[in-house]
Amino acid sequence: MRRNLQRYYVYTVLSGLTFTWTTWFVFVTSRGGNPGWAESAFHLAILLGEVPTGVVADLLGRRRSMLIGLVLGAASFFGYALISDTLTACLMLGLTGLSLTFTSGADTALLYETAEALGGEDFARRAMARASALQMITLAAAPVIAGWLYERHPVAPFWAHGAASLLAAAVVWTMAEPSRPAAAAERPTSPWSHTRAALVCLRRRPGLLGLIAFAWVYEAVASMSGQFGQVYLPALGLSMFGAGVVFSAGRLLGAAGGWIAERLTGTAAARWLRWGPLGQAALLMLAGLVRTAGGGAVLALNEGLDGLVYPLLSARINQAIPSEQRATILSFQSLGSSLLIAAAFPAAAALPSVFGVYVIVGVALAAAALLRALPGRRAGGRTAEGR
Repeated sequence: MRRNLQRYYVYTVLSGLTFTWTTWFVFVTSRGGNPGWAESAFHLAILLGEVPTGVVADLLGRRRSMLIGLVLGAASFFGYALISDTLTACLMLGLTGLSLTFTSGADTALLYETAEALGGEDFARRAMARASALQMITLAAAPVIAGWLYERHPVAPFWAHGAASLLAAAVVWTMAEPSRPAAAAERPTSPWSHTRAALVCLRRRPGLLGLIAFAWVYEAVASMSGQFGQVYLPALGLSMFGAGVVFSAGRLLGAAGGWIAERLTGTAAARWLRWGPLGQAALLMLAGLVRTAGGGAVLALNEGLDGLVYPLLSARINQAIPSEQRATILSFQSLGSSLLIAAAFPAAAALPSVFGVYVIVGVALAAAALLRALPGRRAGGRTAEGR
């Protein structure tokens, strides 16, 4: 299991080499495709595939699900060279979105169960924070490398991303499937009955359901603040190079946040999980009000807090989920976030100013954080799992 954990960290670095994140929009446009439709195809594939692939990860194993996703992802990135219009762009981005559903939830479940088997719940929380910090460091470097590759050849970032996905698959191939509870391993179940069992589990654990609902808002806000940053930072007067520096700085601060989260225990971890999102909400609202280059520093600070808070939130959710339904319930978490993103992005894009986007998402995060934090405080500090 310890070797499993070390290999997972290698997987984390390789999967963080998202060379296509800052290059796909320009590339699709240059090939005559409509990036708006391509983005819709990406999210539609996620919405359709999220829960079924979560069931696959629970029934067939986390490792197998990750391998399927990484190979499909590599195929999609290599296929970007075939994009010649909107239809082919939709097909390739749709395949990319589907590939992500096989890894999301499955990789988190594999990490948590591996680390929990090694050292219990506290060790699992620290392992998730360490993985988050490693991913942030890699994500900070990826845009710089992607820009250099794109200048050499427009398809180069996609080939490089595909190669990194295949390397990640090779690492996952050498990993062992975490041991499952005997009762779960021996109980035969169909995909539909397994899905119903996961829904029953959520209904019986309102504390877990509340945590997942909060994660829906939290993840949607994080996605919007990052994606709209590509418009927000130039609106502040920053050059594309300056915007890239802000993105990289934010990811490095996120890595520092993960380093801090790894060292938090007990009451300190619970306090940061409760009030940290309110600090992020304040920063996002401030970003909407600041009309100078200082707004870039505010966004970078928000990334730092995200690197601290999100591993704590993810560990708390995993701690509350039974192992036999972990990947399926985590897929419900991803599905809810995707639905919010799919609904919010067009509405936000229709606003007359990108600054208003940050004010609104900041208010939304503040409301969600208060709804979650205040009842927990009145309950005398009970754990969020409702135990």
